[in-house]
Amino acid sequence: MDNILDRILTIIVGSFTTVTQNVVKNVGALEDFFYVKVWGLSFIVLGSRQTGKTTLIEWLKRNMDSDSINDFAPDPTAAGGDAVTDFAAQLDNDKYLKLKASRDVGGEYAMWETDWIDLFREAQPRGIIFLVDHTNIVQHKDALNFVLQMIDEEPTSAKNLKAFFVLVNKSDLWRGETNLDDILDNYRNERKRLRTQAERLGYKWSFGEGSLMSGDGVGQFMRKFFNTLRPKPKSQP
Repeated sequence: MDNILDRILTIIVGSFTTVTQNVVKNVGALEDFFYVKVWGLSFIVLGSRQTGKTTLIEWLKRNMDSDSINDFAPDPTAAGGDAVTDFAAQLDNDKYLKLKASRDVGGEYAMWETDWIDLFREAQPRGIIFLVDHTNIVQHKDALNFVLQMIDEEPTSAKNLKAFFVLVNKSDLWRGETNLDDILDNYRNERKRLRTQAERLGYKWSFGEGSLMSGDGVGQFMRKFFNTLRPKPKSQP
């Protein structure tokens, strides 16, 4: 009799577990659908001046088509930044994701403690893209450390953070004279600080290289970034 009851209980528990797993899976898929199609994936773009922040947002709007921005020459972003309406970007074949960049902000030092913090509080983003290039390493390091400190000091704004990716832009200008490893060697302390913070807060981090003007490297970098922001990330090749 006990064996029969044990078998019945096993069947019931097993069936309940299967149903629960299917419900969780379907809820996760539904949440992912609403984020990428309805609500939008919230992210912000930061970095020191003239690193390509405005160009990056425009490049995403134009479905990562670098040929279409060859003549794109934006003026420096003024204090307060420029509002960016939500937009759908074709990041992978025919698939579009709804993206929420909120605002395009400048990179002047005076804007860090005003526009950057205001944007972080306003957006409470799921991701941060931070841009640097091969010039003025000290200023890039200062800006990156400011953002890392901002994340620590603004826990409410950082509560949704899933990814912090750093792109070394303009590889079309520096490749041949230097390489990514040599550039990243200047950021040893910042990389250690970023890794420690990411482990503590539970977000993903990455450094990569590319060129928005040539398109080299940035497509894969961005697909990985936005996939990380999804509630239900897709398997990557």
